[in-house]
Amino acid sequence: MREHGFVTKDSVVIVTGAGGGIGSATALKLASLGMTVVTVDKNESQLSATTKRIADAGFKSVAIAADVTSEDDCKKVCNAASTLGLPLKGLVNNAAVGAFNMSVEQTSLDEWNRIIAINLTSLFLMSKYALPHIREAGGGAIINVSSVHAYATSTGVAPYAAAKGGVLALTRTMALDLAKDKIRVICLAPGAVNTPMLQQHADREGKTLAELGFPAGSSDIARIADPAELADTISFALSKEATFITGSAIVADGGLLAKF
Repeated sequence: MREHGFVTKDSVVIVTGAGGGIGSATALKLASLGMTVVTVDKNESQLSATTKRIADAGFKSVAIAADVTSEDDCKKVCNAASTLGLPLKGLVNNAAVGAFNMSVEQTSLDEWNRIIAINLTSLFLMSKYALPHIREAGGGAIINVSSVHAYATSTGVAPYAAAKGGVLALTRTMALDLAKDKIRVICLAPGAVNTPMLQQHADREGKTLAELGFPAGSSDIARIADPAELADTISFALSKEATFITGSAIVADGGLLAKF
């Protein structure tokens, strides 16, 4: 595993949900390390903004507009990524959508299915069609982005917490299944991150982020992370330096769970 289960310079890595937030920051970080990054998002304008951000920094990427809840789209993305002339060795399953004011009784079946599809089923689909190519490349790594909600949650996020808990469980079983193929699978469990999803939650509540309990100080416990901080963690998890980590979660939450 030490010589195989990681993503190298001059290889391909797919990043979903790359239109903003953690996904956009991760795509930029990986491109800066010499990887060919395939950015994926349903929102074409946001995806174009990420492409421009990477290009303006002097790096290259390949953008594919796709719906990661569509099996056909996931297959298309993975097949396209495998034809770029370099081995496909990495996948960052980051696409997600928030869910607020959604207890079990308040959530319709359509809403439940939509949130589970984006936050959990998409990881299954992308992994299913990326894995044959990663295996053919001799191994690699998959990062599944979960949340602290997999461990400690709050009111009104039933489908979100269920999906993120499922991401952690899926990571564990994938790691067991894929160890023989020299493929590591890691779960990233972020705390609060400065993304549109978090700001939309604050706007809905009519409160500032500080009023919601997120301190602003750079050394404060449970502060809000810059997306680049999570991108750094993901790049580490994909790298050779992390080859002893598989089947478990890296909790990058600014100390949030230490308070519970």
